[in-house]
Amino acid sequence: MLTEAQKTSIKERLAKNPGILFETLAESNDASEAEMIECLPEELWSKASGDLFQEILTRVATWGKVMTIIHTVDAVFEFSGPFPVGEEGHGYYNLDTTSGFQGHLRYKNCGAIYFVTRPFRGSETRSILFANHNGGIMFKIFLGRDENRVIFPEQIEKFQALAKEFKH
Repeated sequence: MLTEAQKTSIKERLAKNPGILFETLAESNDASEAEMIECLPEELWSKASGDLFQEILTRVATWGKVMTIIHTVDAVFEFSGPFPVGEEGHGYYNLDTTSGFQGHLRYKNCGAIYFVTRPFRGSETRSILFANHNGGIMFKIFLGRDENRVIFPEQIEKFQALAKEFKH
């Protein structure tokens, strides 16, 4: 748990540079990425229950091209394309195997889902971050961009509607 002094310091840092990597900030403060997200200015994020994991992913699968990122301490994996549909089976949310991106997600480990809007490396980003019960980020889905690196407007609308619908 962060102390109030740590929270104040992190909030000040994020107010000046909201694009800092959550992983880096969390590591330097011995905290979780979810705690870092919640230190962003309130207008940049909202939170939904992890129980909505399957419903949110089912909707995102209809949005078209997005960027899925899995960030570990040793690697960053990125997949650009539609998020695959999935279905529950054997305790996992199993992604359809017909796309180049497939896998099995422990959906019951999802404690919260964050909708984040913030600048990153000179561009506005909008992402959905799936956090486990310990506040670690399981994976991230960023809205897709066109050939001019502009976020697809229809995805922004869907993102905002989803964030508003499931905000708690």
